Amino acid sequence: MSFWRGADGAVSLYLIVSTAAMLLFTSLLVDYARIAAFDKQTELAAQSGIRSALSAYDQSLYERYGLFGAGGSDRGELFAQAAEHNWLDGDVNHFQWLRIQREASHVDTEEVLGNQVVFTRQVLEEMKYKAPIDFTMEIVSRFAPMSAAMKEASATIGGLEDIKRLYEDREEHLERASELQKEAAARVSELSGALSAASGIVDGYGAYESWRAEDAGLEEDEKPKHAEDIASYSVRSQGDAAAVLSAADSGLEQHADDTAKALSELMAAEQSNAAIAAAAERMRQSQETSGYDKLSDANVAGKDSTSMTAEELSQYGQTRASAEGLVLDEAWFADYRRELNEQLSAYRSIRADSAAFQSVVRSAVSSTGMAAGLNEAWSDLNGTVHRYEAGYSVSGTVMQARKNEFQRRHAHDAERKSNEAAAKTKWSEVKSMLGGLQSDPGQAEQKQAFEEVKRLAADNLRFNQAAGEETGSSPDAGRADDAGDEAKSALTSMGTMFGGMAELLEGIRDPLYVNEYVVHRFRSFDPTKLRGMISDGGQGDRASFSKALALENQEVEYILYGFHEPGANIAAAVGEIFAARLAVRTMEGLIACRALGHPLLILSAAVLYGLEKAIADMAVLSEKGKVQLSKYVPSELTYADYLRVFLILHGSGGQARNSRIIAVIERNTGADLSMAATGLSGEMTSSVNLWFLPGLMRTFTAAGILNGKVKDGRYEKTQTIGSSYG
Repeated sequence: MSFWRGADGAVSLYLIVSTAAMLLFTSLLVDYARIAAFDKQTELAAQSGIRSALSAYDQSLYERYGLFGAGGSDRGELFAQAAEHNWLDGDVNHFQWLRIQREASHVDTEEVLGNQVVFTRQVLEEMKYKAPIDFTMEIVSRFAPMSAAMKEASATIGGLEDIKRLYEDREEHLERASELQKEAAARVSELSGALSAASGIVDGYGAYESWRAEDAGLEEDEKPKHAEDIASYSVRSQGDAAAVLSAADSGLEQHADDTAKALSELMAAEQSNAAIAAAAERMRQSQETSGYDKLSDANVAGKDSTSMTAEELSQYGQTRASAEGLVLDEAWFADYRRELNEQLSAYRSIRADSAAFQSVVRSAVSSTGMAAGLNEAWSDLNGTVHRYEAGYSVSGTVMQARKNEFQRRHAHDAERKSNEAAAKTKWSEVKSMLGGLQSDPGQAEQKQAFEEVKRLAADNLRFNQAAGEETGSSPDAGRADDAGDEAKSALTSMGTMFGGMAELLEGIRDPLYVNEYVVHRFRSFDPTKLRGMISDGGQGDRASFSKALALENQEVEYILYGFHEPGANIAAAVGEIFAARLAVRTMEGLIACRALGHPLLILSAAVLYGLEKAIADMAVLSEKGKVQLSKYVPSELTYADYLRVFLILHGSGGQARNSRIIAVIERNTGADLSMAATGLSGEMTSSVNLWFLPGLMRTFTAAGILNGKVKDGRYEKTQTIGSSYG
């Protein structure tokens, strides 16, 4: 007991206990600090490793298409090597605070270039500096000066084409009404035969009276001498009179039917006339805001100037205003309706006089002394018929006046129809040329490449879980048969295109960048290869043309249109270029042909002018590879520039277009973009030796104070890090 109660050695024991506690605490702090340093070192090592793994990119993808996709060396090995180089090797002959060793590591793919969202993101990153400047300076600045004139031309052509159809519809109704009026007048000719037969009634009535008087003066026992003649005259005259009335009745029935039909046609013509008036009024009023306005109002740096004067620009409005001259007054239709009714009334008078004549004939043959009355009735009937014929026969005054009025109204029709026939011939030549571009039998040898990209594009759509979009069966499937309709359609499409340009300038970034990427990174067709095909109406050097249709020579066109027939994409591009040239040249034609006066004649001449000039422009394009935009805007546009414009016109293209871009890249590089990683995640398990208290550290990991685990005297932890090309 004295031992425990003694004071000797108390200080030493206290120091031993205190020192042990301090050593325990210090050991804990040292290992904890080493673990914290270990965590930081392994995190930095993992970051370095993932960056090293991403540094191995597919060089051909980047050099040719500006895209980053992991490739080359083994990514897992790069990750491990880079991580290990971030700490010193354990064999180094000096003290190491941390003896870290890698236990395991691997790299996983998180994003791939075949994912269209990822692909588009890289394209936007590639083009974000260059595309806006290029597009604004090279394309928009050239088209912007034409906006006002193209808007006016579009409104003029569109309105006049609508009015032309209404005008032709009205004139067809009026022509049918006139034909029915002539047919009704021709009913008199059927009456003329009966009148000719009945003409002997009056002439023979004197003899008839003398026969009756002579027989009446005979004695009772005398046999009548003229009984047969009297009976014959009586039967014949009454029959002829009845035939006249029957012919008049039949003619009146048919005449009334013809008149009713003519009035119906006149009403239909009046409705078309009202539609013409409404269309002319719409053209006269100010035009609604359109794509042309959007581009015209946009602030475009470096905008070219136009040589079109304000006076020339005003002529579009004058042409539209002149369309009001095609409208017929309501009084005109009222007069024509009255004319038709008066004609029917005139024929009813013939029928009435025919009935009166028959009645007089009956009275005359039943008695004598009716010569004066019979002659008067006959004169009245003949006079009525002659008056009808004088007014309504082919050479009659009424019909001649109607004919003269029709000829005055159609004075320009011959020239207009001549222009339309010439335009139709030209348009047929264009359609034949476009058909020749896509129907070359020598294209079979080029189809293999198109079938390959078709398969690759379909694979990419499936990879992105998207259904394929139909591209159409033919590049000219919807083309109009009428040149005027095609000019109207071309100007409408140009309006859409101008609006698209304006919207891109206003901030619709993504489609512009992708479009410009397509133009900058892929090959388009050499327009000089079209030289013979265009100049010879599609019948040029087919062998040379077919050879030029290889996919690598028309990548932009394939991406734009998506046809898998070698010539179809080129035909579509040429067709749209022609439509653009037709729109511009028709705009010019409206000014050049303004002096013709009649609005529909101006229209036909402008369309013919546009066709002829557009065909000539296509020849120039195939010779030089570029053509002047307009005589009012001297800037030149290349074939590739037009493709850039059409990429706007066709919108973003959606997943189908992106799949075609990816398909072409995969075919050209041999890469599978669905396997080309753009985002990686690396996982590395590493450990560090524990110096003092592994058991206590194991307790800390079990309690969740530390995130790793203790194994065989070492603290082990797994680090996960991710990164991408952007």
